[in-house]
Amino acid sequence: MGSQTYSDIGQCIPERAATLALQQAQLLAGKRDVQMFPVGTTELPTPIGFARHENARGVFHYRSNAISAEVIEALSEQGRENEFLMLGPISKAEVAKRILAGETLLSLTEYTPDGIEVRSAAGTNKTINEQHNYFERTKEPGNAIVVDAMEHVIAARLAELN
Repeated sequence: MGSQTYSDIGQCIPERAATLALQQAQLLAGKRDVQMFPVGTTELPTPIGFARHENARGVFHYRSNAISAEVIEALSEQGRENEFLMLGPISKAEVAKRILAGETLLSLTEYTPDGIEVRSAAGTNKTINEQHNYFERTKEPGNAIVVDAMEHVIAARLAELN
């Protein structure tokens, strides 16, 4: 299985350029410790003073004084990037298990006032409240948190790629 877990629905959907720029600004400002460039996403230059790690799921720029490449690799292999990407307490593996048990797939996305996606996480009808609380506590001032069907987030990202 390599670096993919049983819970993966393929690889991550590539991030939009505007999203990547916002996330890098957060990294530089000390508001996040890791930025991921999923497979298929154009990687930004690694900022001076930051480390870089690459695996089968993508490339990670990170603060080496906050997290190690070994921890990134271990959590990434388990599909638990949520733990270091500010995506909340629910992993993709947990979401997949819950969907198989009959729960409904949803997405939770933070948007800037201009409508640019900052981050997005998969959830279910039973986990979304806990995830929403996490996103509200950790969002940038002025940003909005939106719960939606996962296909809307995927469609917006794919439209940007075409």
